[in-house]
Amino acid sequence: KNFADEFPFGYMKAEYITDMPNFKRKEHDIKIIDGEMRFNLGTFKPDKKTMWHNFTRPASKRYADDPQKPVTGPYVWHVKDELTPAQKKKVQARFQAPIFLQDPLNKAKMNQSFELWFSPGTGAGAGAHNDGYCESVVSLQLRGDKKWRKMLEPEMTFLHSYDEFDGGVYEAGFWKPDLGFVNRQGGAVIWPPGYLHETKTLPPPDGECGAAITLQFSFPQPVQFLRAFLPRLSLSAEVGQCVGYSWGGYAVFHVQGIKPSPKQSEMEAQLKKILGQVDTDGDDRITVDETRSYLEKSPAMRDVRGQYAKDHHQLFHQFKAEDTVAYHDMDNDMVVTRQELWDSLVQWNVVRIRMREGLKLVNKADREGLEALEKSLDYLRRKPVEFPKKLRPELEQLFSLPKGTKVFPSMKGVNSFSDSEFFADARDRVEALLRKMGGKK
Repeated sequence: KNFADEFPFGYMKAEYITDMPNFKRKEHDIKIIDGEMRFNLGTFKPDKKTMWHNFTRPASKRYADDPQKPVTGPYVWHVKDELTPAQKKKVQARFQAPIFLQDPLNKAKMNQSFELWFSPGTGAGAGAHNDGYCESVVSLQLRGDKKWRKMLEPEMTFLHSYDEFDGGVYEAGFWKPDLGFVNRQGGAVIWPPGYLHETKTLPPPDGECGAAITLQFSFPQPVQFLRAFLPRLSLSAEVGQCVGYSWGGYAVFHVQGIKPSPKQSEMEAQLKKILGQVDTDGDDRITVDETRSYLEKSPAMRDVRGQYAKDHHQLFHQFKAEDTVAYHDMDNDMVVTRQELWDSLVQWNVVRIRMREGLKLVNKADREGLEALEKSLDYLRRKPVEFPKKLRPELEQLFSLPKGTKVFPSMKGVNSFSDSEFFADARDRVEALLRKMGGKK
């Protein structure tokens, strides 16, 4: 109610609104943003009589099989990217970063990235899903208590890909949560990229609408988590693009001109180039100080540090250097040895080449070749790969094309399953090809 009164200009997403009996969109003040309906904070009455913050709606019918899943639908207000600059400034003026992230870099990031979740009644929440963010996320529980279940992205091959949006992991049969807990009012939950999560509110003691704020922060990033699980994260339909963009700099110390290669000789050249540019004292060990000095002069950092005020550039270089060293550091001494750098470089090259070659085979509808590629990597796995019996519908349809049929004329600029809505575009192109061939949709 406080938000509705204070910010009546806002428009929020009503999760699972189409599952509500007798819902008619023409009866409400609606904006279409990113192809989805948004409802006015100040006036929305789902049943035309009761304000939204006093009214519970059913969650998706797909969740009815498990009482631990959400039973009612929440609302999400995307302050970060769905307001005019003046409106956004008004909301941001009321925001205060949590006490454990008060440095100027994180305060700036969080003030630009937050969204609000409202949960009327009991059992409101989001079905298990992955976020598409390349940074860690924190959720602050402002009012009421919320139950969380979380799960690390499962071990993946290209054929294990699944819809990572709300509830997709249930339908794929992969949902096996490894964490469960309650975040009480005033508490915070932090999770890294690629960690699926499901939420469900508990009965509010005062009967009021529950509220939480979710946002990303810049530093520190969970770089050792990213390094440890890079193979599976690279195939995520949500965060796979981060491997080639946001996270790629960690592996190569942000040295420009290094491209993935399957050749050991080229990997050795990469190692030599990085040590030559960053290891200024030539002792085959890279320190945080050496990394910071390199980043301060690096053209690769120009655009990134430009996101922050000039007064904060020194702090940015320090934090970025610490994260970069930590990515490679296996013995927690915050120094990168030649061997540690070599190990992470080899992993990065293998992961990137697998992504590149696998996407080529997908684009040619070559399931047999894709399976052979995955099996060729068994010597790097703890146990031989087992392919799923059922593929996600988009891949099932794609592989119904004759082998060798090109889905996209070129894969230039496509580095992962999460690039530029890969599956949405691929589905449209496959359907067009099947119609042209006289096949089924």
